Amino acid sequence: MKKTIIASLLLACICCVAFAQQSDNRIQLVRNATLKIHYAGQTLLLDPMLGEKGTEMSALGVNLNPRVYLTMPVGEVLDGVDFVLLTHAHIDHYDPAAKRLISKDTPWYVQPADYDSVAVKDHFRNTTVIKESIQVGGITIVRIAGNHGRGKLGAMMGASSGYVLKAEGQPTLYIMGDCVWNEATQKAVKEHRPDYIVVNSGGAILPPLSKTDGPIIPNEAETMRIIDDCSENTRFIAVHMDAIDHCQTTREILRNEARHHGVNMERLIIPEDGETVFLQ
Repeated sequence: MKKTIIASLLLACICCVAFAQQSDNRIQLVRNATLKIHYAGQTLLLDPMLGEKGTEMSALGVNLNPRVYLTMPVGEVLDGVDFVLLTHAHIDHYDPAAKRLISKDTPWYVQPADYDSVAVKDHFRNTTVIKESIQVGGITIVRIAGNHGRGKLGAMMGASSGYVLKAEGQPTLYIMGDCVWNEATQKAVKEHRPDYIVVNSGGAILPPLSKTDGPIIPNEAETMRIIDDCSENTRFIAVHMDAIDHCQTTREILRNEARHHGVNMERLIIPEDGETVFLQ
């Protein structure tokens, strides 16, 4: 009896440790598409846009960007960051404040098209290109080349990537970046079977070409298609909303669309700025 109790206690301790390690994986939405990700014992900053409200030009000629303040001090955003991961170098993902405030010694991982901008022009000394995949500590990062829109507009937007993060015993995370749902992104999901997908769901437009070519990132309708096409076990974290003036899909519009579509809201997570999502 005593041995049985001891064995049960040991098993419970092991389970608690395993759960603690798993639940330590988390994503904090800083603002827009800027995420602070704690994963497999490391902390990365994704697509840093750190400027004050209204300090950058409008994309539509309507409101200065970003349209909202950060919900935390920049020092808190940068605290403990091991490296920066950049999907592409557009200003709403890599702004002048980030170039100024992030230490030039911080490691950066970028797509091939952005090496010159980050390493040469902006003097970040520890910049590494991810051509296909790379190992960073215990994390495997796989680059997924995608399309930042469709038609002529998509071609004009230039190179844009997403990333799959994998680590032994950890949930697989696919960061779609500013990529639309097409053959490339669908193939990535089929191949890597992510547990979580971060979707930039803001439905950004750039007139007049968006009238014919559509939004340059998923809107609410496209986000529903992504959910429909993926496994029922996949969970989604929707970001890139309510911060940039050319993003037409708000959090409320996305929630409304999801409810009308019959989406289980436990699968679709729509965090507020500053909110943390724990990966299970």
